[in-house]
Amino acid sequence: MDARPAVDDDGAEGGAAAAPGRLAAVRATQLLDAAAEESFDRLTRIAQRLTGAPLAFMTAVDDVRSYWLSSQGLPEGGPTQNTVEESFCQYVLRGDPLVLADVTTDERTAGNPSITGMGVRAWAGFPVRTPDGQVLGSFCVVDTAVHPWTEEDVQLLEELAAIASREVALRMATLEAQAAHVVARAEADRAALLARISDLLTADLGPEDVWEALVALAVPDLGDLAHVGTVDGDGGLTPVAAAHRDRTQLPALRAWIDGAGRRTGEPAGPGHVAVTGQVELIDLPEAPGLTVAQHEAVDLLRVRSALVAPVVVRGGVVAVLTIARVQGSAPYTERDRELVGALMTRAGLVVEAARASSFERAVSETMQRALLPALLPQPDHLQLASRYQPAEDAQLVGGDWYDAYLDATGTTSLVIGDVAGHDITAAATMGQLRTMLRMAGHDGTAGPARVLSAVDIACDTLRHDVFATALVARVERFTPDEPARDRAITWSSAGHPPPLLLHDDGSVDVVTDRVGFPLGVDPRHPRPEHHLVLPVRSTLLLYTDGLLEQHDAGGGRSADGRGTPAGAGARDIDRGLERLADLLADNAGLDLESLCDRVMTTLLPAGGAADDVALIAIRPYAEDLPRPAHAGPHALP
Repeated sequence: MDARPAVDDDGAEGGAAAAPGRLAAVRATQLLDAAAEESFDRLTRIAQRLTGAPLAFMTAVDDVRSYWLSSQGLPEGGPTQNTVEESFCQYVLRGDPLVLADVTTDERTAGNPSITGMGVRAWAGFPVRTPDGQVLGSFCVVDTAVHPWTEEDVQLLEELAAIASREVALRMATLEAQAAHVVARAEADRAALLARISDLLTADLGPEDVWEALVALAVPDLGDLAHVGTVDGDGGLTPVAAAHRDRTQLPALRAWIDGAGRRTGEPAGPGHVAVTGQVELIDLPEAPGLTVAQHEAVDLLRVRSALVAPVVVRGGVVAVLTIARVQGSAPYTERDRELVGALMTRAGLVVEAARASSFERAVSETMQRALLPALLPQPDHLQLASRYQPAEDAQLVGGDWYDAYLDATGTTSLVIGDVAGHDITAAATMGQLRTMLRMAGHDGTAGPARVLSAVDIACDTLRHDVFATALVARVERFTPDEPARDRAITWSSAGHPPPLLLHDDGSVDVVTDRVGFPLGVDPRHPRPEHHLVLPVRSTLLLYTDGLLEQHDAGGGRSADGRGTPAGAGARDIDRGLERLADLLADNAGLDLESLCDRVMTTLLPAGGAADDVALIAIRPYAEDLPRPAHAGPHALP
């Protein structure tokens, strides 16, 4: 990723833009006109938030235009690109960053049309590269006023541009794998059908869903009816899916396959294929070896011709698919047998992938839930409550967590965090960070900022590559020797969304004090630490950004399928924050557990969240009054 390409350059930015090698690399990414991706949006949101710039972009640039893969701060529904001549990205296409506090004072940029067209006055950008080192475009922030960029701003942008380049490399690897998969499919006259079959089958299906997908693909494209039976350990065939072109005939088909009671070892048909593992073509009426029950099925269902094919996983037949054409349809041919054989080869891979995906999700979710605290402490007249919900998408489990513990001094600490990535690796990283944060804060001598810094430095020293946001808060008495009422909160944030403070009267404060870099960006940079008062019976809510990014609480998904509309950015997060604050204000009278339930059920779609969501809340009670029963045990730790 650090290689510098041999750019065909005539000495001007225009030459760099049109360099054939660079253009070929840009087009190979397929990012021009691509839909918004959360991985890019997350990076530009961080850049906008931490530099204070009103605008942030990630772009892909060819020889004509600069396409904004991610943009923050623009009006919704506005433009998504400009020309190379108007774009400041042209100045980094030769591979060097450009950081200008005032673009009007630099001879390279003073005449750029976007100074008047978009009001650009300050610009700081770094090249984003393709895996072969060519410059794809830029990662940049823009201000409409003179903006002296700090050394920390520059370091942040450089690191975020490097992360963006790694995201591009990951996308390219995925595209190359997909291309190889498509190339593996053969002949032109079968390619369209196989491609459509593969598109459906390579969807993220659970093991049970694969069988329904198989019969849905077989009917009507390959036959008039189809059914699947899985091979049991005792040799039986259990019906799991069926389809018929004529819906009125589906009950008869289901009734027959449910009552057939076939076992492996039949002379022909599914029981035979379960043993041989070979695709079988049965042409009627002259079909030797059929049982009496099979002849009855032929008459009942008016079968003219059938293909019976095994689903093989790791050398063993796990299921058998039967596809049939009824009387009046053309009989199957040897070419059809080959086509179904190719389909079953892919189906076996899909079944294996579905099993692996289901196992990985189960492992990831089990790991994540196991690493979350089974019980929260309820000390010192403090009531704690938490919630966690994994993403609906099986590929999006693993990154969010919460924690609460008492340190050696008896002080309560709260932690909320979000690891980049959604897989077993993210879940494992989450568990490691949770443990490291506890170890750094267990003796009670380090404040939240020092705890975060200690973990960040440890990860860097041990070369443990992380990128995560986190927030640590300590809850203390103002006077150690007297019964507490209001509590003192000391907190520090590593790029995490702001805490919300719900007062007993229903007013809500969004705590917007300065945050530090996320973990993994710059471990040596000092972290800000802040203080606030947590009044008695008020509620402090910490959460992950998935709670703010659910845009369709009615249960639907957005147009791009990720739960976040294309082009969503800081404004969408702000709207999500407003919705959360309004919801808290409207439900201030609820007890803490009911309040957390209301937040989750109201803000998350009924069909499942588009991203992991974790939250933890705390509510203090006066120690000179009896502790409410719903606030936890009467015997305090």
